[in-house]
Amino acid sequence: FLARQLLGVLALPWAVLCLPPARELLTARSPTGYDRRGACRLLDLDGLSAFVGRLRPILRSRRVRSELSASDLARLDGALLTAEDYLRANPRAAKEETDRRRDAADALITSVIRPGHPLHPAFFPDRALLHRHQARALAAGERPATRAA
Repeated sequence: FLARQLLGVLALPWAVLCLPPARELLTARSPTGYDRRGACRLLDLDGLSAFVGRLRPILRSRRVRSELSASDLARLDGALLTAEDYLRANPRAAKEETDRRRDAADALITSVIRPGHPLHPAFFPDRALLHRHQARALAAGERPATRAA
C-alpha cells in the first residue's frame, strides 16, 4: 500500500505533461504517432487515416445500414476500403496525395448524404453544428458566421 502511494506521489509532477498546452510548452515537440509498420510519424488528425478511422464505425452502425440504400452503402464502403488499401500499401504517402484522396472520399459522401438527410449529422457533425449556429444567428438577427475556406 505504501509503495503505491509513494509511486502515485512521485508520478504527480508528470501528470502536467498530459495537458496539451503544458506538453507543447515544456517539450517543444509536435505530437507523433506510429504507422502500422512501426515507423514514428507526425500525427495527422485531419488526414486520410483519421478520416477513415472516424467513418468506419459510422458505416458499420445499424442506423446507417438501415437508412442507406444497398448501392449507396456499397459505394461508401468501397471508397473507405480503397482508402484503407492505399494507406496500407503507401504508409509514407505524401500529405498532398492523402489529402486529395480524403477530399475525393468526402465529395462522394457529400453526394450521397446531402444536408437535410437524416444521417447528415452523423457523417458531418461539424457542418451540422455550423448550420445550427447559423440558423440561431439568423433567428436572433445577427450576421451568421461563414465557413472558412
